[in-house]
Amino acid sequence: MKPLSLLLLLTASLSLPEEFRQYRMVQKANHHYLSGEYHEAERLYRNLLADDPDGKLKTAIRFNLAGTLALQRKYADARSLYRSIPAGREGKKLRNPIDYNEGSCFAREALAAEKPGRKAELLGQALRRYTAVLSRDPADTDARINYEIVYRMVQKQNASSSSKSGGRGENGNQDPAPAGNQSMKSAERILENAQLQENEVMRRIPQIHDSGAASAKNVKDW
Repeated sequence: MKPLSLLLLLTASLSLPEEFRQYRMVQKANHHYLSGEYHEAERLYRNLLADDPDGKLKTAIRFNLAGTLALQRKYADARSLYRSIPAGREGKKLRNPIDYNEGSCFAREALAAEKPGRKAELLGQALRRYTAVLSRDPADTDARINYEIVYRMVQKQNASSSSKSGGRGENGNQDPAPAGNQSMKSAERILENAQLQENEVMRRIPQIHDSGAASAKNVKDW
């Protein structure tokens, strides 16, 4: 795949000892990420950015670091980092994964929000991110499923707010309680367990490593 080929070409040009050390640290950080050791992966990615904030791998490192933060439920920090990725050639390739993952961060944070106003704000932001993804790629099944789940959550919250405020329908009767409560709980579990998107390079690491070659959602993590 093109992203994989690009990274392999870049790493082939890293001939200086310091650049080779950086590449090996990226490999190590990616291994921790894929092993679910997010705290250690975060530490290594941060060290890489501190050592060379404008390096050749800065876009991939920022993207992967944001993923480790999101998977540790540091959603605000993750979103901030996703938005900091420059809109260069690599940034444009990651536009959909970035928006998808931001949407996932907003939706996950909404699940834990207790204040209705805050929950509504987060769900609205999630819908906007999924809408952006679908506007560029209508065939993105994951984004469409998540959009529909979040949209139903918004409808449920609106119906609940209307009921609590004594809302009444056109016939003067109080609005009925939202239907499908059990299915909504299932939908929320889907969101809670959904994956983030990783870039295709990271998703390929195990295969490359096993074959002995040099290794580098939007792994789709939700």
